[in-house]
Amino acid sequence: MALILLLIVSAPDAVYLEHSVTLDCSSPDSGYVEITREIIVPLTAAGVERYARISASFRNTWESLEVTASIGHWRSGRGEDRGIIREDPHSSLLPDGRLESSLREVLIEFPGIEIGDTLKVEVRRTINYLPMGDFYSYTFYAASRDSIEHGVLKVLWPSRREIHIRSEGVFETRRYTLDDGTECMIWESAPRNPVPHLPFSPSTESISPFVNISSHLPEEVSRGLYSVLDEDCMVEHSSLADSIIEIHGDQPEDICHWVSEVIDYLSGNWGRDPGYSPRNPVETLEDMSGVCRDRAVLLLWLLRRAGHTPYAVLTSTSSDLEAYPGSRSFDHMLVALEDSTGETVFLDPTNSFSPSGYTYTMRGCGYLPLTPSGSPSRYFPEGTGEDTLSIVFEGSLIEDSSIISGRITVSFAGAAEELFRSMFSEVESSRIDLLIERLFSLLPGAQLPLQSDPYSIAYPLVLYGIGKWECGIVQAGGSVFLIIPGLESLDIVSSRAAAYILPRFRDDIYIETPYTAHLRILLNDLPPGHIELPEPFESDSYTIRVTSVDDELLLEEYLTLQPALPDKDHLTNIRQGLLTGLSASNRTVVFRR
Repeated sequence: MALILLLIVSAPDAVYLEHSVTLDCSSPDSGYVEITREIIVPLTAAGVERYARISASFRNTWESLEVTASIGHWRSGRGEDRGIIREDPHSSLLPDGRLESSLREVLIEFPGIEIGDTLKVEVRRTINYLPMGDFYSYTFYAASRDSIEHGVLKVLWPSRREIHIRSEGVFETRRYTLDDGTECMIWESAPRNPVPHLPFSPSTESISPFVNISSHLPEEVSRGLYSVLDEDCMVEHSSLADSIIEIHGDQPEDICHWVSEVIDYLSGNWGRDPGYSPRNPVETLEDMSGVCRDRAVLLLWLLRRAGHTPYAVLTSTSSDLEAYPGSRSFDHMLVALEDSTGETVFLDPTNSFSPSGYTYTMRGCGYLPLTPSGSPSRYFPEGTGEDTLSIVFEGSLIEDSSIISGRITVSFAGAAEELFRSMFSEVESSRIDLLIERLFSLLPGAQLPLQSDPYSIAYPLVLYGIGKWECGIVQAGGSVFLIIPGLESLDIVSSRAAAYILPRFRDDIYIETPYTAHLRILLNDLPPGHIELPEPFESDSYTIRVTSVDDELLLEEYLTLQPALPDKDHLTNIRQGLLTGLSASNRTVVFRR
């Protein structure tokens, strides 16, 4: 059975007979042209479903798309059909609260697609200019969630201009000069197996061979974009800034909190390149709304006026930042400054979940500081390791029942706090109690209210109230066997993670949320009799022990799900801990009369 499951997971849904990109940068005065050609054959029903309709997004203010598509049917007599192509506003706009009519997508539909048909798509993207500055960058990935038979990147670049290249993985490379002096560089990749696309799988980009092409070094991009922000956005209007600082204080955290509270996250067709080129702070204050860059620039402006020396930080939340980034590489802006000890403090007025100023998903990821002299790319700190969910319960076994009831406190730190804040924030306030009941497997009659606002990081996230759970009780031969509930039932988050991590065919797990669950249960009013305690278990990823002190039982259980990319030995250790946690033997106490 395990072999069959492995084959199902490894089989691709489609094969790319051709995956090629040509970057024509030979005429910089007329912009850049990116030509992508794909020949795709769906091999499964899932492949047919996925490729029956595909899309390509673009910004019509600074680029245009020309798309051709056809489908060759394998059945005799069906011949070839053209793909149905139409242009629409991007489908992500309304759910994200954005109203940018410049963000568009071309939708391509293939009529009558079947397994084994051949899809041909060519997308010609002409970039007339780049937002905020002429800093070009492109990254070619040689792997996909499907098989790739042939991958090629071709770059045409004027010999008089410098080009910056970084590549990882095995490519066959060629380089030659055309008659007009244009440099031509080609990278070809060998056939590639599909990259697993499953929950807890590493992203395709993080493990794919790649080639990164750029027109400028990071320091040049940093210096150039700083100039744009400084010239276009740092307006005077000091009296307006002073009035805000006078009311709300001059401390960076207080100013950041004010911007986050009063500026709605809503975008529109503002500026030349909405979402990329931020407006000046006065315009943002007039509308009292904006996206991350508008909020960050407003915060930067206020902090400067308050006497601080902040700088803007650009990063990518959708993928790893390239070694050589360009104007299009960034999708998020925040602010940083040095505290009195020289440590970097990050402030993100769009981040309502993380006290660290950046989310746990950005740990270890690259960012580019924008400074007058230019800065290289840097990396967000990896984290402190305090990513903990703590459940502390003190109660007793209800007489003549198998239910324990008592006081419970649930507290959070780090990534665990962000994760639960986001979950609580995504449901209506009237349904938070139901969500808490489900997350912690509480029995009816339990009350575990949320003690703080999940949207505000000004106060710790805490749950406090009455907890009730079912115990396992078996009476046999004059003895009582009491099975104390454990993390496997009280913490649904780690139980769901275990369901993906446990299967043996997965050796490339990516743990996105660093997570340590701690359970402490103290029970009194125990059944009579001599107590026999279970054997403790301890490993790097899992610990459980039950002790008896003064007629009370104390269970302590720890489960650690990290690091993000565990090696084979570490993953084996995590799996051993998860399996031990599923066993009731380490939580079974015997009372012999």
